[in-house]
Amino acid sequence: MTERDAAPTPPRRVRRWPTFALGQLYRSAHARIGADLAAVHESLSTYYVLATLAEYGELSQQQVCDRIEMDRSDMVRLIDDLEARGNVIRRRDPHDRRRYRLTLTLGGTKALHRCEEILAAATDVVFANLAAEELRTFHRLTLRALDDTEDVLHRSEDPPLPRATNA
Repeated sequence: MTERDAAPTPPRRVRRWPTFALGQLYRSAHARIGADLAAVHESLSTYYVLATLAEYGELSQQQVCDRIEMDRSDMVRLIDDLEARGNVIRRRDPHDRRRYRLTLTLGGTKALHRCEEILAAATDVVFANLAAEELRTFHRLTLRALDDTEDVLHRSEDPPLPRATNA
């Protein structure tokens, strides 16, 4: 293969920036995860809603929007789909009839687990070049850079983090 045939490599001057590397990693991971979830008629947005309801219980649509930083108009379409598939129940708030409350169903819990299995498999592929301990360190450092101080890596009620395949 000639240099002309090889995939173009960004200049070293660009690749030296961690922000560039993280952007490249994000695009690659996001594309893989999006495609894998779409294959089972799910999306990252549906996963975010299901995970939010699983963790926090019944919430208003606005509370879910705020937690996952989603626009209200996008949320309505998403909840319509999740409700039609039996993954959430949407009810009027008895204290404020203008507001809807969302509840995760058993079907929604199953869909959440299916999404998490896909996320774990995609994470293994995306981070295949890292050993398990390197992946945990990378995750911890990324969270610290984001000023997320909660220990999300070791909660007993959560499924275990995926392990890199070449540990």
